[in-house]
Amino acid sequence: MSFDRAINQVCPHAVTEEALFVSSDRMTVRPLRPISSGASVKVFLNNAIEVPSFGSTLPAKVTGGRKGPFSFSAGVNDILEVSVNQGVTQTAVFPASNKISTDRVVDILNQQLTGVSFFAVNERLGFMSTDSGRQASVFLKATSTAALTFGLASNQEYRGQQNVPGWTLVTDPTTLADRPARLILFDEPLRSGSDFVEISYVTLREECRRCGGIGVENDWRYDNNGKLIEIRDEDLLIQELQKDFYTIRGSNPFHSWYGTDLIDAIGKKLTSGGFAQNFIVADVYQAFNRWQSIKRQQETDVGQFVSDKEYPFSLLSVNLTQSTTDPTVVFLDMTVQNRSNEPIQLTRGLRLPQVGVVV
Repeated sequence: MSFDRAINQVCPHAVTEEALFVSSDRMTVRPLRPISSGASVKVFLNNAIEVPSFGSTLPAKVTGGRKGPFSFSAGVNDILEVSVNQGVTQTAVFPASNKISTDRVVDILNQQLTGVSFFAVNERLGFMSTDSGRQASVFLKATSTAALTFGLASNQEYRGQQNVPGWTLVTDPTTLADRPARLILFDEPLRSGSDFVEISYVTLREECRRCGGIGVENDWRYDNNGKLIEIRDEDLLIQELQKDFYTIRGSNPFHSWYGTDLIDAIGKKLTSGGFAQNFIVADVYQAFNRWQSIKRQQETDVGQFVSDKEYPFSLLSVNLTQSTTDPTVVFLDMTVQNRSNEPIQLTRGLRLPQVGVVV
């Protein structure tokens, strides 16, 4: 059965990871296209960090300098006393034990302390605050007798960080009102003047570089499993006819017969006698007959199976109607019948150069 890669997709007007340098103030980033949806904006810093609008923050975090297993003296209860976010003192007690694993120490501490999470890295003990940012802190008190066992510095406060400042979308007042540009403005200057950002966003149809403003992109798409989306049967018939009708004849050097002269007809002067209209209709019928011949050869000469739903059996009608709202636009309506006797409707708008001429 014949198939083709699905094209003629509705364009999302999405700009993906547009690489931009930060302005000299280290705060302003100017996208190349207008942003039509603030909710669609994603900001990445230096090809690594995704930065939400409230910024990227880090928790208070540290790892001890000694590897486990750890031992605690008999008759002495070693303790670890911490204050999270300058709150009340919390105490974790270690009973006398000999060579307990780092993972076991992590379990003991996580059961007794809140607001701070302990973990093991290469048999070393580490901890991090549950909160992140500059307001997050963990103070390891001087009375923490077990700190030396783990290689942690006591009587010290560990603080979270604002890794990347937050940002806001602001309108550039110097741009046009119908498509105002919006800038990314960070709350604070970035650390380095060489920082660059990548921005993903949705832009206006008129400014979209994917579809060129026509609203449709002829590109391949992939499903969630990474496989090309394919079409068959009547969907294949529709796509094949559209590709044939709207390709400029002669643009394919290997198949000079392929396509039509519809694009040239659009630029011709319309007359009251309907010369351009008749030319378009005749060209469509000829292109259909040529494609029907190709499908017949595919089936009989090549021996490839062609389903009844994909075979162009008959072109029932071709009509041109003028738009009621725009006199420069006519709609080309075609009704095609496949070999399953199913009528298929195809419609495409064509813009004509002369205003006010009745088709």
